[in-house]
Amino acid sequence: MEIIPFLRMWFSTKSGMYYDKSISSKEHTSCCHVECCGRGGATPDNNDHREEPMEVDTEMKERVPTQEKKLSSGSLGGGESARPKHVTVHPPGTKTAKPTVKKKSIQADLDVPRELLKCKEEGSNRLDLSKSNITQLPVTVRDLTHLEELYLYGNKLSTLPAEIGCLVNLKTLALSENSLTSLPDSLANLKLLRVLDLRHNKLNEIPDVVYQLTSLTTLYLRFNRIRVVEEEISNLQELIMMSLRENKIRELPRGIGRLKKLVTFDVSNNHLKHLPPEIGECTLLSTLDVQHNELVDIPETIGNLQHLSRLGLKYNQLTSVPKSLSHCILMEEFNVESNNISQLPEGLLSSLVMLTSITISRNAFTSYPVGGPSQFTNIHSINMEHNMINKIPFGIFSRAKNLTKLNMKENRLTSLPLDIGSWQNMVELNLGTNQISTLPEEIEDLKKLEILILSNNCLKRLPASIGKLRNLTVLDLEENKITVLPEEICKLYPLVIF
Repeated sequence: MEIIPFLRMWFSTKSGMYYDKSISSKEHTSCCHVECCGRGGATPDNNDHREEPMEVDTEMKERVPTQEKKLSSGSLGGGESARPKHVTVHPPGTKTAKPTVKKKSIQADLDVPRELLKCKEEGSNRLDLSKSNITQLPVTVRDLTHLEELYLYGNKLSTLPAEIGCLVNLKTLALSENSLTSLPDSLANLKLLRVLDLRHNKLNEIPDVVYQLTSLTTLYLRFNRIRVVEEEISNLQELIMMSLRENKIRELPRGIGRLKKLVTFDVSNNHLKHLPPEIGECTLLSTLDVQHNELVDIPETIGNLQHLSRLGLKYNQLTSVPKSLSHCILMEEFNVESNNISQLPEGLLSSLVMLTSITISRNAFTSYPVGGPSQFTNIHSINMEHNMINKIPFGIFSRAKNLTKLNMKENRLTSLPLDIGSWQNMVELNLGTNQISTLPEEIEDLKKLEILILSNNCLKRLPASIGKLRNLTVLDLEENKITVLPEEICKLYPLVIF
C-alpha cells in the first residue's frame, strides 16, 4: 500500500504549529483537502473610530450608501486587521463563491422646467428630482399646488425659492444631501407637511420656520452643524420620529418633554453631558439613541419610559446606570459599551425580561453582573469583551437556553467552568486574549459551535474531543503554545484555522 507522507497544516508562522500525519492512498480519497494561504480580502472600515449608531425603523429609508461587513473571526469583536496565515480545510472540489456587488443607480440629469410642467399637466401628486445636479429650483414650482411628495435629495441646492411655500398640499419634502444653510420663511405655509428630511446639509441651526411646522410627524436633521435646539421644539407635538444625530449639540431643552407622541429619538454622535429630566415625560418612546456623546449620568426619570425597547448608551462617560431602568421591561437590547461602569444595579437584568442582547464591553467590570442565572434566561448574545473579569461563574448560564453568542475576549480568565458542556446552543464563542491554559473535554458537547476564538492564551494542547465539533468552521489558535494538533481535527471541514 502506497504511503503519502506528511500532510502538514501550518497555521502560525510565529509558533510553527502543524498537524503531521501519514495518509494511505485509500484514505487520501476521503480525507480533507488542506489549503494554506495568506489572509486576504477586505479589511475593516477605519474611516471613523466611532461605530455607526444603531439603526432605527423609519418611514423613509437612508439614502446614504452603507457597506456590508462580512462575518469572520471578528464577528464577536475578536478580529484583527490582518493575520499571518490561515489554513482552510474543505472537501475536494469545493469552490469559493465570488461576492456580488450591487451598484447604486444614479438618476441622469433632468430638464427640470420640463419635469415641472409635465407634473402640472399630469396632475401627479409625486415628483422625484433627486440626483439631478440641480443648483437652483425654478420658481415655476409654485404651480404644483396639488403636489403631496417632493424629492430633491442629492442635488446642489444652497437655497430654496420662496415659491416653495405655494405647495400647500405637500406632505413629504426630502432635501437631504444638498448644501442648504437656511430655509425660506414661506415654508410655514405648508400646514400639512408630515415628513421633512434635511439630512446632510450645512445648517448651523434649526431654521426658525421648522418650529412652525406643527403637523410634522417625522423630522430628519442628521449630519448638519447644529449646536442648539431651541425651546420652541416643544411646538412640534405631533412628532413621532426625530433624528438630530451627528451634529454639535451640547444640551437639550426642557421642552423636549412636551413631545408626548415621540416614539423614536436619535440624538447620538453629539456632545451631550446630561439629558434633561423631562425626557421621562416622552412616555411613548420605544427607541432612544444617545450613544457617542459625553454623558456622565442618566436621569432617574428614564424609568418612566415603559415602552422603551431600544436604548443606546455606548461610548459615553457613564460610571453607573439608574436603578429605575428596571421599569423599562420591554427593553430588548442593553448596550453600555465603552463607558466606565464597574457594576449594574442588583437585579437590573433580571427585571428586563424581554432582553435578548447584552453588551457591557469596554468597561470596568471585575465580575459578572449581580443577579444570577435568571438574568440571562432569554438572552441570545452577550458581549463582555475588554473588562477585568477573572471567572465565568459555574451555572451562570444554566437558564440561558437561547444563548448562541458569548464574547469574553480581553479579560482575565484562567479557566472555564466545568459546566461548559451545558452551553449546547452556543454558535460563536470568543475567549481570545485571556490566560486560559486548558480546554475541558466537555467542549465536545457544544455541537452547534461554528466559531471558536482561543487566540492569545496559554494553551499547550487541544483535547481530542474537539474533533466532535462537526459544525466548526473557524478555529483561531494564534499566539498560543500549541505545537501539535490532535489528528481528530482533520475530521472537521470546512474549517479555517488561524
